[in-house]
Order: sequence, then C-alpha cells, then structure tokens
Amino acid sequence: MTALRNLVTPECVILELAETDHEEVVLEMIGHLCKIGKVPSGDCYCYGNAVLERESHVGTGLGSGVAIPHARVKGLKETLVVFGRSVEGVDFDSPDNAPSHSIFLMLVPEEKAAQHLQILSKLAKIFGQSELRDQLGNATSTEAICEFFASAIPS
Repeated sequence: MTALRNLVTPECVILELAETDHEEVVLEMIGHLCKIGKVPSGDCYCYGNAVLERESHVGTGLGSGVAIPHARVKGLKETLVVFGRSVEGVDFDSPDNAPSHSIFLMLVPEEKAAQHLQILSKLAKIFGQSELRDQLGNATSTEAICEFFASAIPS
C-alpha cells in the first residue's frame, strides 16, 4: 500500500483552485496532472470522464468543507492524487450542503480496488477530525500541506 506521504507531493498540490463548478474543478485537477507529466495529455479527457461519471451517481462531498472526487481507471499504472483548495468553495453535493474547500482528487488503477478503499478510509479518518481539518486549512504552502498528509496518518 502506498503511503499518503508518497502520493501527496508538492507538485500535486494546488494552493488555490481557479474554478468553482465541481465539474470544472475535476477537469482543472486532472489537467494539473497532465501539466506535471503524471498523465499523458491524450488521457486527460478519459480520466476526467471516469471521475465525472462516478460523480453523477453519488456526490463525493463528505461534508465539513471536504470532497474526495475519485475513480478507478482502466489502464492506469499507478495511483495519482491532487489536493486542491478553494477559498470560495465548490458544491460537491455534500450531505451538510456546505461547499467544499479542501478537495482531494484520486485516480486508482482499476485492478487496485483494495488500495482504493484503504486510501479512502485513511482520508475519512483525517477529514473526520475537526482539529486535523483546521490544521490542513492553516497550512500556507505546498510543503506544509505535504507534511500534513505525511504526519496525519504516517503509513
């Protein structure tokens, strides 16, 4: 199992998302993966559709200002993540109807269902604690955000 510390690197952090519509945010975050060379540009549309298709069935907003849009993707070789923040907030259909300010997008290889669930479980533990959400919200740099994920749940 890949530790969060290895997944959330400074290049995979967007300190301020430009978009405010949830579909546009998903595309912005996947576009970021393309920009940093994690995803071939020809696959951006395909990966974006996988996440948006999943979003069309069930919103990925957890509540308390957090969303975890995610999908398992056929042909993907490794788990990819992008963490982004939105000052304005984005509607990810959260149960509390609050906008999401902390957005953790995750793409997992189709055959790694167990890893997908393990990462989601770890993220739920992190984001389920108000003091940890506050700590993440107070991080002011990509390095501080990466350190947060490395230390919040070390393995």
